[in-house]
Amino acid sequence: MSSISSPMQFAARQTATIMQQVLLAATPSILISTWFFGYGLIINLLVSSVLALAFEALALKARGLPIKYHLADSSVLVTALLFAVAVPPGSPWWLLGMGIGFAVALGKHVYGGLGHNVFNPAMAGYLFLLLAFPLEMTTWYLSEAALNLGSSASPLGLSALLQNLQLTFPFLANSLDIDGLAMATPLIESKMSLQSAINRALAEELPVLSRSAETGWEWINIAYLVGGLFLLARRVISWHIPFSIIATVICWSGFFYSDGSSSVMGTPYLHLFGSATMIGAFFIATDPVSAATSNPAKIAYGIIIGSSIYAVRVWGSYLDSIAIAVLFGNFFAPLLDHFFRPRIYGQGAGRKLHKPKAPDNPLSTQEAMHERT
Repeated sequence: MSSISSPMQFAARQTATIMQQVLLAATPSILISTWFFGYGLIINLLVSSVLALAFEALALKARGLPIKYHLADSSVLVTALLFAVAVPPGSPWWLLGMGIGFAVALGKHVYGGLGHNVFNPAMAGYLFLLLAFPLEMTTWYLSEAALNLGSSASPLGLSALLQNLQLTFPFLANSLDIDGLAMATPLIESKMSLQSAINRALAEELPVLSRSAETGWEWINIAYLVGGLFLLARRVISWHIPFSIIATVICWSGFFYSDGSSSVMGTPYLHLFGSATMIGAFFIATDPVSAATSNPAKIAYGIIIGSSIYAVRVWGSYLDSIAIAVLFGNFFAPLLDHFFRPRIYGQGAGRKLHKPKAPDNPLSTQEAMHERT
């Protein structure tokens, strides 16, 4: 006879399985990023993952929790992946360490660990770095081969790898003599120069899969879209949050866009495929802990995030908007869950359960009963 009392509901999938599927869904975009922009992201992932596991183990030990058991759920690796993708490729190790340490310690364990964090840990760590080190967080280094159209050198080659190692570990600067170039995403470039890299690539009819760093962001976002559809098919996430975010961004960008206008920001297509909209909609905002839970609340949550993404991009002073928008949505998630509470079973729409109204004057009620008798 089982010692577990009923009622009891067992999850069909463990947390580790869900986290591994998220990691798998993000793999194509990581490979495409490496193809177009070199090894910087791979180095970010390796350094962030090692440091995240170390900080997670220290936090678990300080709290007196079993280290091996909690590390096996792979949740901290998902945090490391989202953080590594957000920060500039080839960032110094100390910058990655400060950000991932903030994410694990203050973004996660200070609230009680997995399942209790109010804000998305990876985005909390990223925003901390953005506020503390704005220069380092807005400089994206690429190998020269990744920017030269038709160059025989490959961004996956040894020179690109050595350059990113030099940027990550500055003490190698004396032994490596490799120049680096900086660039932003096409959407940021559009905001700063009123001309996007994607539009220029289309106008110049560049090869779609060339390593010119012109169409790379399109393919990265398409890969995140495919990965998100995979998560939807596996029912790891639901459609409500991604759909509402993407639909909101399309509506706002389409409403304010004017062809030939000098106002910042471009077409809805550029908003979707020229920045981090897809990873934000499918991988970051859908965090099951910090996001809203009921379906109506998820839609409202996505609308808040989508509106915040557009507002920060167009009218805000920060170039990145996903982290700020997601944390802003996390702030409203508990309120949305409270407002959109599921209806009590058996209570129809529009019906309210009324309690019998107490008499205003008990004495008058007794007198009326006496008259009837």
